[in-house]
Amino acid sequence: MSIDTTTTTSVSQTTQQPADAQGSDALGKDEFLKILTAQLANQDPTAPMDSNAFVAQLAQFSALEQQQNTNDTLTQMLALQQSSSQTANESVAVAAVGKEASFNASQMTLSAGGTISVNAVLASPAADVTMEVDDANGNEVRRESFGALAAGANTLTWDGLDDSGAVQAPGTYTVQVSATDISGNAVSVTQQSCGLVTGLTFQNGTTQLMIGNTPVSLSDVISIQQASNSQ
Repeated sequence: MSIDTTTTTSVSQTTQQPADAQGSDALGKDEFLKILTAQLANQDPTAPMDSNAFVAQLAQFSALEQQQNTNDTLTQMLALQQSSSQTANESVAVAAVGKEASFNASQMTLSAGGTISVNAVLASPAADVTMEVDDANGNEVRRESFGALAAGANTLTWDGLDDSGAVQAPGTYTVQVSATDISGNAVSVTQQSCGLVTGLTFQNGTTQLMIGNTPVSLSDVISIQQASNSQ
């Protein structure tokens, strides 16, 4: 009785095929040491490697290892610093809940039947101060002039109405204050607002304070103080 060995031979040949080698374009310290060792093992005994060249290659290997160790150390330090900074920010945010926070403001939330107030800090006296309010689509809904104001903090309030007197829907609005002096030159304005911190929110991996219905980044917070109604 004859036996067909075609399949067996085919399987055997298939299993003996070597796997494709996985290489890398990067030359690390392990690869460098293997090359150096192979070079020493296969050198011509009658013409050995020049001692100066050998010392130079050892110096290169040492420098490469030190550089990799330095990079690893810096990466670890950066990760530790980021972790510590995030922990500190979260601690500050938690401690701020229930307190009043002053913050740089341009986008603010209008509640139903409510108003929006912004603290416009003028670098110098202004002959005319104007507040523009735009909706979420960038459409201007209100432009109001407050006339001449002194340098320092001035509270400007939008009553929630458009230029025709119509009540605006609750939502997020952009408030932009501009000022000019008696000569028509621009006066620097810093917009601030304040409110009670009611909670926290997490957006894009960062902690933000909830002030009313408005999320505020910690980088925009100017100061945190006890609420005025606290006992």
